[in-house]
Amino acid sequence: MTNSWHERFSTEEYIYGKEPNGFVVEAAKMLPKGNVLCIAEGEGRNSVYLASLGFDVTAWDYAPAGLEKTQRLADEKGVKVKTELRDLAEVTWEAEQWDAIVHIFGHLPAEVMERTFSGIKKALKPGGYYVSELYTKEQLRYGTGGPRDEAMLSDPKQILTDFDAYFIKHFHIGEVNCEEGQLHTGTAHVVQCMFQKRKEA
Repeated sequence: MTNSWHERFSTEEYIYGKEPNGFVVEAAKMLPKGNVLCIAEGEGRNSVYLASLGFDVTAWDYAPAGLEKTQRLADEKGVKVKTELRDLAEVTWEAEQWDAIVHIFGHLPAEVMERTFSGIKKALKPGGYYVSELYTKEQLRYGTGGPRDEAMLSDPKQILTDFDAYFIKHFHIGEVNCEEGQLHTGTAHVVQCMFQKRKEA
């Protein structure tokens, strides 16, 4: 089976740029230092940024070319990021492993997204954070990035339902200006989340 993301990332150019996502920059100010997992991490811009702030960062992606570029960017910035080839459709989530899980524009088929949310909730430590920015279904009208398939785009109400037992530290639905390489450019419609797993009483 061809891996379209591996092919897409097999360029010298960083197609989403080397700078971190703007919401990650803001969210990082509220995260306690610890073990951070970046899923569907692509070319590494967010994991490398978080590593530069002193987080212990692991990046998962299922495109080898993306992980290679993550390591190159980490070397360029003088930081360490652990990279692991992982397919979210099949990965085994270990319980209570991570202080934060970061998920930026990682769009997946509905059944894989549901599996991923279940895994995230299992894998976060009590008190840990889920941080995400995802395109909503409204994004189809904007055409400034993301999947062209509505089924792959996010429903904010469903995200709130999936994380209904969590503290809501930040939740925003609306327009943002995205300037992230060649594939995320212009006004976009997103949902931003920062949820904290409740500690056991």
